[in-house]
Amino acid sequence: MKNAASMQVVKRGAKEGMAKRMADNKIIEFRRSKADRPDVLRLHLELNMKYVSEERLRILKKYGSMKKAISRDILVPADITLHALNYAILRMFGWQNGHLHNFSLPEDVFHQLTKNKFSTWSQLAGVYFRFPTENYGDIYWDDDYREGESIKSWMRKKYTGPYKYKGYGEHYLINQREVQHMFARWEDITVREFDFGAKNQPEYTVKLKDATVEQVIHSFTDMMCHELVERLTLAEILCVKTKSKVNFARIKKYLDSKLSKINVKDAIEEYQKKRFRSEKQEREFLEAHNIPVLPITEQLIYSYDYGDGWEVLISCENTYKQNEEGVWKDMNGETPDVFSDNLEEITGKHRPICIDKDGIELVDDVGGIGGFCDMLQIINETNLDNEAEREERERLLVWADMMGWTGRRISPKRTL
Repeated sequence: MKNAASMQVVKRGAKEGMAKRMADNKIIEFRRSKADRPDVLRLHLELNMKYVSEERLRILKKYGSMKKAISRDILVPADITLHALNYAILRMFGWQNGHLHNFSLPEDVFHQLTKNKFSTWSQLAGVYFRFPTENYGDIYWDDDYREGESIKSWMRKKYTGPYKYKGYGEHYLINQREVQHMFARWEDITVREFDFGAKNQPEYTVKLKDATVEQVIHSFTDMMCHELVERLTLAEILCVKTKSKVNFARIKKYLDSKLSKINVKDAIEEYQKKRFRSEKQEREFLEAHNIPVLPITEQLIYSYDYGDGWEVLISCENTYKQNEEGVWKDMNGETPDVFSDNLEEITGKHRPICIDKDGIELVDDVGGIGGFCDMLQIINETNLDNEAEREERERLLVWADMMGWTGRRISPKRTL
């Protein structure tokens, strides 16, 4: 618990003025999804091990209880936000919220949506994408872990509904205000591309309004354009995994119609001049100007700890809805492939349930999947007759224990 407290990305004192957590005995009221949306989603989350060697796969299968891949299958309320899902992912894979994370789209989806034009991307800032910011106190507005608190209980509060976003930086108007500031400050940008074999690195100037997304990223070292806003719910952004392709022409037409109905400049001026009686009133004003979105991808990418490079691929395998007679049906109108009791529990408690797992829990700061495999190999294949190797193994076990890793297989039911 002490180690978990020291690892949190943002310390408690950095969030002055942020709303306090509800009391533990709060009454959870499940909010029904919209009529055209399901109540529950079935997700498959799989660790990206594209470049893992055969030897390391052998280690994972032999010592990591892995059959095919390190993966988790989970049932979630359809209105769970990406922000809340983050905590469920941390818990399911064994991480302790000690590093930065983000959700992003596959490259092909990102390019289909933005056409690789920064002007197009900037219109979608606050719609799908988050304009880069260093205000981590706002990004991690609910990072209120206290030393001595059970990390499992703390995370459970985060992925239990009702889901509410109490920050400011992910709202449409806040993002568009940053976009306006950027275009007002820079008419031209200097692009510095990296060519590994070149003696003189390429450098040239381009109009910001004509720049590609890559050119802007190469021009500003802290410009991350791929991060999604985490106030979005899964049902709003994630499609069910099918053979049919996403109709980006229809999505563009829809977004154009929504964006054309709002005068961004006037709305931002009104926001900056308006005197709000409370934080709640201010958030309600911002929420009223958020743009409704359509699902755009069959896969989401969750990245955690940019040094270790963990990456989880998320897909929606099925959806479930309860009809007026109280009978559950899946997306094809058939009997669900999961227990109705589980679906009832999710809608009743408004909390995800892990229903299947492949592979044991991972650990923070181990050096990614390669370091984790090395750790398993040292623990399980060390020559105990060699004093130096035995001492190294003991030090590693002490460190792993401090990081909250036991190596024991936790059942799906007890995971969340």
